[in-house]
Amino acid sequence: MWPPAALDFLRELEDNNDRDWFRANRARYDELLLAPTRELASKLERLGPPRVFRPYNNARFRPGPPLKEHIAASLGAGPALYYFQLSLDGLVIGAGLWHPETDQLERFRTAIDVGRKATVFERAVAAASSAGLLLAEPELKRAPKGYSPDHPRIERLRLKRIAVRHHHPLRRWLHTSAGDQRIQAQLESASAFVKWLNENVGPSMRPRRR
Repeated sequence: MWPPAALDFLRELEDNNDRDWFRANRARYDELLLAPTRELASKLERLGPPRVFRPYNNARFRPGPPLKEHIAASLGAGPALYYFQLSLDGLVIGAGLWHPETDQLERFRTAIDVGRKATVFERAVAAASSAGLLLAEPELKRAPKGYSPDHPRIERLRLKRIAVRHHHPLRRWLHTSAGDQRIQAQLESASAFVKWLNENVGPSMRPRRR
């Protein structure tokens, strides 16, 4: 698990967010943040291929500091993925589709409109919720086009982010083996949710954004 010194590194990074400082301290980053993240992700490979995100921000498209002030990893081969992220704001654990494309939202709504498929979805949401991963709040103010405001599953149809997540404040358990176990248990609780999304929504067919 991440040692307490990992948070000290992130505090220093906040005060020294430039490439020269990071290059001089890269060995500490690798030891305190990267290695524990990779180790945890490897324990979760049964959920799908792990990917640890690179530390550099893409300044060409998003002006701001050159380095990310967190470390994060995803798991899965699907469009729907598992995810965890450590920063000074805490630990975020989640799963699903964070930014579904228009065609993915259309397929999600079509599936939710079918009672049988919607029932399986609700069971998957309940399983994740029992472990503390809560479904995102609906973002649409009204029913999407083609659906009645009185639809029995209108709250689901108004979703734009099809994901479950939990935010943990920084606590001592993050630096213990119990932390690894808690993260694993929460991510595994979302397995039916991720499976439902990959089977009923799938990847976007729209051209990739450049």
